[in-house]
Amino acid sequence: MLIPLYASIAPFLVWPVEFIFPYPYIVEELVKGSMVLFILKSSSDTTKIRLAILVGLFFAFSESVLYMFNILLVGSLWTPIERLLLTIPLHVTTTLLILFSGMKKQKFLPLGLIAGMILHYFFNLFVGTL
Repeated sequence: MLIPLYASIAPFLVWPVEFIFPYPYIVEELVKGSMVLFILKSSSDTTKIRLAILVGLFFAFSESVLYMFNILLVGSLWTPIERLLLTIPLHVTTTLLILFSGMKKQKFLPLGLIAGMILHYFFNLFVGTL
């Protein structure tokens, strides 16, 4: 499946959208939710979980690379490492949250998406206070 490749490109496609619609917790979770829709078509639950973890990892790593261009202007050399240590677990967790809700019943997928958005929102609030 090419879903992990799409996850690594997605932050570069989403970045201009976030300038117009400055709610990353909504935009990013919608993008990952669209990837989860394709993951749900996979054959086994193990494959679905592995793909979701890869999506979260690739999305977070790619997003961090994107922000590296400006990160030294607003932070220190520790900032990129801190960002990777915090955003990778966030994106993996929210992707799995969306996936597990869809694996239960496809009609629960919007609930997982909303839960992922809320988690991402509070994560951004927490990180903003560091």
